[in-house]
Amino acid sequence: MSALADLRSHHRGPVIAPDDSGYDAARGTFNGMLDRRPELVTRPLDVEDVAAAVGYAGEAGLPVAVRGGGHGVAGHCVGDDSLVVDLRLMRHVAVDPEERTVTCGGGALWEDVDPACQRHGLAMPGGTFGDTGVAGLTLGGGIGYLTPAFGLTLDNLLAARVVTADGAVITASEEERPELFWALRGGGGNFGVVVEFTFRLHPVGLLFGGAIEFSLQDAPAALEAWRSLMTDPPDRFQSFAQVARDGATGLGRVHITVAHLDGADAGREAVEHLTRGLEPARTEVRPMYYPELQDIYPRLPFGLRNYWSGRFLGELPDELPALTTEKFADDGANGGVLFESLHGAPGRVPPHATAFAGRHARWNATFINVWLDPAEDERQVEAARSFSRALEPWALGGGYLNYASEPVSEDLESEFGADRLARLRAVKREYDPANVFRFNHNIVPAER
Repeated sequence: MSALADLRSHHRGPVIAPDDSGYDAARGTFNGMLDRRPELVTRPLDVEDVAAAVGYAGEAGLPVAVRGGGHGVAGHCVGDDSLVVDLRLMRHVAVDPEERTVTCGGGALWEDVDPACQRHGLAMPGGTFGDTGVAGLTLGGGIGYLTPAFGLTLDNLLAARVVTADGAVITASEEERPELFWALRGGGGNFGVVVEFTFRLHPVGLLFGGAIEFSLQDAPAALEAWRSLMTDPPDRFQSFAQVARDGATGLGRVHITVAHLDGADAGREAVEHLTRGLEPARTEVRPMYYPELQDIYPRLPFGLRNYWSGRFLGELPDELPALTTEKFADDGANGGVLFESLHGAPGRVPPHATAFAGRHARWNATFINVWLDPAEDERQVEAARSFSRALEPWALGGGYLNYASEPVSEDLESEFGADRLARLRAVKREYDPANVFRFNHNIVPAER
């Protein structure tokens, strides 16, 4: 029996090879700029299947790529000449309302987790799209509407079950393998296949949330109103602002979302601040539950061409609203700039308590560029990069790796800093010395 046949005899989920009819669909990624061809795609049903797939990769000398939700713009979920562990069949969710915890599989999406928790009046800080994978978001940070009140997604991680490069199944938590647990919270998918996550939950009932849109010509005033509102906001309020232009239609807009956990009266005060002296093109704000808030942004389809670039910032200077608006003054421009506030709970966590390196930042700004025509690749990539270069006077190191098509520095020192990176490399050496898990913003193992 061949090694592949032996794997198929033990691995109960699909095992897809290049000659199989489903291969091209299995290797597709969110970002249409990428066309990667793995040696094998496995879709495990459980942790035993994952261990079998990783064991096969070791025997065959194949590096391993891990796919959770597959939503990452860098396309790390599929690697050339790799074995892909595609976790999309491992989407189980179990809520313990008494302990206020949720445990979910490594392939779970937020649309799997959020409704299950909300049925018990509970929620956990996630991202802003229901179809985003829990795994990738958690391992890199996790910024969302509940972040100011309850911390980053990774701040709420209690334990992770991991299949390591040698096929071992281990658990990482504050009590068990604490150094690996530290590294998982911000170091991305560098250390193994996280097959299960356990998180702390928080009581979240009816909130006041929604979206307000302004015309592009009102962008400077709308952004200034948003900046003023978010200069010293309460922990129980979050708002994101995005300036965007659709390259196909030429339609430009400012899109501001709000979420206030203290209800309608407090939420309406925030909306009044944003709209004072301006005429919104659309206002859809009302009492709602958290899962509805997670559908405020339209979902981005897989297969479009994407390049994202940004920076963590210490301040939003006076120049930034005008600088941002100017990017979309040309009718041929497209894409969007997203501003996120990092106030509240994340900043109260000691900076080296986890591997996440953005706690010193007050803001995150990202140019999100999406287009269709391959002939536009060079121009559209440069549009995103040039915006990040313009942010340099206020930038704090690198950018938010969950949103990064490429890191600022190839060795990730700009992103993590020298001391944090050295610690991460030491953990990498312990759990993945051969760099089997290299399809990520890669942390190279420390030399012995």
